[in-house]
Amino acid sequence: MSERYTRVPGPHGRWPHGTLLAELAGSGEAANDLLSLGTLRAYAPGEILLAEGCQETFVLLLVTGVTKVTALSENGDTALLAVRLGGELVGEFAAFDNRPRSATVTAAGAVTARRIGQRDFLGCLDRYPAAALAVSRMLVRKNRWSVRRRGDFGSCPVATRVARVLLDLVEDYGRPQDGGVLIGPRLTQAEIAGLVGARERSVHGVLGRLADSGVIQVGYSQLTVVSPDGLHRAARLTVTDDD
Repeated sequence: MSERYTRVPGPHGRWPHGTLLAELAGSGEAANDLLSLGTLRAYAPGEILLAEGCQETFVLLLVTGVTKVTALSENGDTALLAVRLGGELVGEFAAFDNRPRSATVTAAGAVTARRIGQRDFLGCLDRYPAAALAVSRMLVRKNRWSVRRRGDFGSCPVATRVARVLLDLVEDYGRPQDGGVLIGPRLTQAEIAGLVGARERSVHGVLGRLADSGVIQVGYSQLTVVSPDGLHRAARLTVTDDD
């Protein structure tokens, strides 16, 4: 099994590869300190954890569950920007710059998170250079994701954008299972369309073609990649598209 799909033991279980707490698993003091800060909160499916435009500075350290990060576009539509799950941090931008929230974070299912005040969060980073470095790397990953998406929107057809987003989701959140790799967050086709900046019907067509060619299997709000090599081929720039 590829190392990128493994789960790293953490103080509260096994954190998905690529998350902040997975990176801090080797430096237990920093992870334990973060997990001891603030108060543990439970959120119901569909509940908003952070609201775009709100002036507040606490951060949320996700412990269990999956959240969706959305923002309003210029035309008033809601765009899905990313998914975040247990082991990851959300809301850190406002903690660093004291500006209003730049996006809304909503629970995709039952979620638990530690609500950590700005002073406690920044104090932890001061005490533990490993935590500060891990947060910096997390911010770089988020920025790279955004840069890739903007570049794809301007130069790539929808089929390529869909394949590249699926590859990113597999790398970050893939769970091996018999016959393939399940993309952990449950995403609707409309939400995938939001991630790639395309119409839902175009994404529906792309996913249908990938399924027909044996690259993926499509279930109810979930996708399984059965041919990673096929998905990599699909992620290469193509010259025709439906959108």
